[in-house]
Amino acid sequence: MKRDLFTSIITHILDTASSYYALGSFVFVVIGELADWKKMGRFFLRAGLPGGFFAYLFVFVSGMNYLQGYLLSSVMNWLCSVAAVFVVWKKDIWRAASIVSIAAILQVSSTTVMATTLQELLMQRVSDLVLAFVIYFASYIVLIAVICWFLNKINFCRLVQYVLEDEKRKRQNAVLTLIMELVTEIFFVLYVLQKQMKVVAYNAGMVVLAILLIVILLHISDKEESMRKIQYQESMLLQQQLYVEHLEQMQKEMRAFRHDYKNILSGMYLYAKEGESEKIQKVLEKLEIDFDQKIGEKIHAATQIGNIQLPEMKSLVLSKLTKMTRNGTACRLEVLYPVSRVTMDIWEFNQCLGILLDNAIEAAARQPEPYIELQLMCHGGYLTVRVANPWEQEIELTEIWKQGYSTKGENRGFGLANYKRILDQYPEAVSATSFEGRMFVQELMIPVRI
Repeated sequence: MKRDLFTSIITHILDTASSYYALGSFVFVVIGELADWKKMGRFFLRAGLPGGFFAYLFVFVSGMNYLQGYLLSSVMNWLCSVAAVFVVWKKDIWRAASIVSIAAILQVSSTTVMATTLQELLMQRVSDLVLAFVIYFASYIVLIAVICWFLNKINFCRLVQYVLEDEKRKRQNAVLTLIMELVTEIFFVLYVLQKQMKVVAYNAGMVVLAILLIVILLHISDKEESMRKIQYQESMLLQQQLYVEHLEQMQKEMRAFRHDYKNILSGMYLYAKEGESEKIQKVLEKLEIDFDQKIGEKIHAATQIGNIQLPEMKSLVLSKLTKMTRNGTACRLEVLYPVSRVTMDIWEFNQCLGILLDNAIEAAARQPEPYIELQLMCHGGYLTVRVANPWEQEIELTEIWKQGYSTKGENRGFGLANYKRILDQYPEAVSATSFEGRMFVQELMIPVRI
């Protein structure tokens, strides 16, 4: 009796460890990260230990029938895994649910196919129970590693990224992936309950089911990618429209300056005849200042914008510059080196940059002389973004990241909370905030190459 209890406990521990090794490995695949043993350990502590405890409690101790015990243990395992991904990878709860469900589909389908096949082969060829266990778990670990390698090779994470990234439908996607995971679990339970089902037939059915579920995910991703392409085309059209507006404005300024220039030359001619060199010098200085303010700054801005080689980023910057011009807010734009790529998703980067610029525009508009400094410096493998604006009030830098906090009034303060949520998904991104000399400065540094 004691020996049977010991054997069941050891078997359950090995089964739990191998199952969560597989699930954790597939979580890395879905997220698109290389395996990190520290994160894997933290995932196992937060998901594997409590999940294994509940599984043993419901299946072996509670006295429930197998179906009830398995159902309750599966629910607890899923909840523990979602909580672990939420904490370890700092994903929001809906994305964590989608990630765990997709990883569970891969884990259940691949695990059951391998497990049933290995059991069938070992039962026929190995009589020593201990040796059979060693061969079984060693083969299982190797096969999971091979499957993960293959999925990384085909860039599986990019195939499902739109399911995870879609902000508007993240709740629906979480529910959909959970339903698909439940279908996989139900098929597994049917095999356990129907002992007469042939292993070959079951494996074929499980593979077909897994492929069908993945095809559904890829179909959703393909729709999202098509929407991204439409957004890209719209951003290109917006970029062209803003360029035309920018050039038309420069043309108007040139005409006005040409008209003023003729009048100034007439005045300088009179000063020259009278020998008043000091007045001529003052007129030339004023002419230079007027040129810089009316035309020189626009030429400088056009040159700087040309260094932004990502169309989506260029469209965003142009749209914000247009907004500043209409609001009467000056912008000191500096893009010292060409910006051709970033390691962040470009749409999420744009969302972060847009939040910083919108906050700066709104804050600057409250100042007597509104202006904004925007610097994009790509150097040494990193892109540094610096957005600065004047601000007269005191700012609690520790409070600005809290959702709902704002110095601009009620029902505000959601931008920086979203900004932080996005950056939490990119550990390599570095954000800094400072408030010195009545200037509020936000800086973001991200790698531009992997």
